[in-house]
Amino acid sequence: PTSGSGAPSRHLGQVATAFIFGWGVWYALVLRKAALSRRPWGPRWLAISLSSSLYRFGCWWLNFSHNAEEAIKAGTWGPGKQYVMVWHPHGAFTISALYFFSYFWARDYPGGTRGDRYVCVAPLLLRIPFLAEFLLLCHARSQDSRTFSGLLESGATVAIQPGGLAEQVATDHTAERIFFPPRLGFIRLALKHGVPLLPVYAFGENQLYKTNSWTRRLNGWFYKNLGAGTLVVLGQGGVPNSPILPNPLMLPRRGSLHIRFGEPVHLGPKEENPSD
Repeated sequence: PTSGSGAPSRHLGQVATAFIFGWGVWYALVLRKAALSRRPWGPRWLAISLSSSLYRFGCWWLNFSHNAEEAIKAGTWGPGKQYVMVWHPHGAFTISALYFFSYFWARDYPGGTRGDRYVCVAPLLLRIPFLAEFLLLCHARSQDSRTFSGLLESGATVAIQPGGLAEQVATDHTAERIFFPPRLGFIRLALKHGVPLLPVYAFGENQLYKTNSWTRRLNGWFYKNLGAGTLVVLGQGGVPNSPILPNPLMLPRRGSLHIRFGEPVHLGPKEENPSD
């Protein structure tokens, strides 16, 4: 009886070990290369199918709107248009990107064609099983300067969230604050390739999760000492929660989210070696 009672746990351990090993091989042979690629990865139909589920849920769960159609009519989006798309705020978990932009990019929307738009994200996100595959299908790529520059060189629009983890851990549902890195590398790359900036703001993103002083201090400590993003928020009902243990209480608050594309900011002709 004693040895038999330990059999399920041993079996579970063996399955977990096999999964970790198998996914590690899959990442090393396939995903790592895809994260640096200048071409779409995986079937378009699968990207649309997966992202549309999140999009439909987001439209039901949240009061959501966007002005993409108006931007198309204004000539902001269309064939041959290329931008460094700069969006804010990060929020606790970038729900605007996960629920909505993933679907837009999978559909080559607004006003695009397959392979003409990507988003550069923290490399860590592309090392998380299942999330990595989803993001890569929806045209996410590694946020390193070589990949970023290569995508711009190919003629693609590249979206980026400049505030990154620093902005994420400082998210405050009572305030609107945006962060920019001191070196502004994305602007130098835009200058180098002669690509205009396109500002985008997700109104309501910061309010989708409640935070307070102790969650911000704790997340700030994780960021400073471990290089991690937000690990603790106040979930449904104000219950402290973490994405480490996904559960229904981690769903965003039922609020409003409104994505608005701004007007392009033209930086002038290409500069091969832009200064700081």
